Amino acid sequence: MHHSMTAGRERTVSAKLGAFLCIGLALSLMAAACGGSTPEAAGSHHRQVKSRAPKVTTTTGSTSTTSTTTTTTVPPQPKSPSADPASSTSVPAEKLAPATSDPNFKGIYEFAGGNSSKDATDPDLAGVVLIYYWSQIEPQKGVFDWNLITNDMAPWVAAGKKVILRISTSGQAAWDPPYSGDATPQWVFDDGARSILDSGETIPVYWDQAYLTDYSSFVQSFGQEFNGNPSVAFIEAGIGMGGETLPETNGSASSAADWGADGYTDALWLSTIEQIASFYQASFTETPVYPLVDETFFGGDQADLTSLMDWFRSAPNWGLQDDGLTSTLTLGPLWSGRPIALEERDQTQNSGDCLCADISNGLLNLLGTYLLLYQSDIDHPANAAYLRQAATEAS
Repeated sequence: MHHSMTAGRERTVSAKLGAFLCIGLALSLMAAACGGSTPEAAGSHHRQVKSRAPKVTTTTGSTSTTSTTTTTTVPPQPKSPSADPASSTSVPAEKLAPATSDPNFKGIYEFAGGNSSKDATDPDLAGVVLIYYWSQIEPQKGVFDWNLITNDMAPWVAAGKKVILRISTSGQAAWDPPYSGDATPQWVFDDGARSILDSGETIPVYWDQAYLTDYSSFVQSFGQEFNGNPSVAFIEAGIGMGGETLPETNGSASSAADWGADGYTDALWLSTIEQIASFYQASFTETPVYPLVDETFFGGDQADLTSLMDWFRSAPNWGLQDDGLTSTLTLGPLWSGRPIALEERDQTQNSGDCLCADISNGLLNLLGTYLLLYQSDIDHPANAAYLRQAATEAS
């Protein structure tokens, strides 16, 4: 969700990997033969399918405008966000600003596996993404269940792997019931925080002061538990729905109007994101934080998105995450200067990609520091060779 890239980062990729994965790009035309995957079992957790409409992007000067055609919704998660105004497919790679950091590929992390440990000993994996909701961790004010996280971490840590942690405060109801639909604990609303009810979920009004006060305390406690933990690769900042930087990703036509009734403006949302991000900055001084940047503003405000990305890039030790990795994803200048985590947009069975092409784009074109791939793609035997070859490049 969110597209802009830094091709200015310099990192050495072996000629062997380059040749292998370039062949993979050609094989993307044969996705059914080389990278199709079986659907995850019904009811599996955190299947955050990002089914988006095809995008057409034009660039005039420094401003990109994006139009969206029809969207095919992939059950069980109808996540259909609008296209990203930061998308810039027409900027030549050599024109992008050079990076100020020198990231190295850190490996493949399993995503959307329901926090299971079944692949913890897979030699091609560097780790796993573990996803939770605030209501799971702090069901009562001041009462925390950190063991839920540490128990899920244990098999991966024992296998010498690392974890990426995400705790969201809102989500689509179908993702992981009952928590994803009521991701903010009820006691926060009892404290006076306002909410919006939409599509079966209760979403906090993020700029409500009662919400911000309680959430600030939670992030502080989160940091006290995990800041500096050597087994945590990074923290995904929980900002909007599913942790991403948009208040709501249901894609309903009424979203902007609904939120406007509760005071939404692009400027207010920018200020709110920066305030929430500051909670993470203060609480995670040793462990990197990666905000999950998407289109962010209902109004498609390019100026505010630029300001936000500048804020993120100014935070010491932070990276950036894009949740839309496909074989054709491009990223523009707003993403320059920081390591990037790339999460697959969808399982290859649904996207039509070959996993080899997704990996090729993520490593050779986008210079991803982390690749977050669906468990179903990782477990498909046809993808074993691609995963093994990419894993050999992890630093």
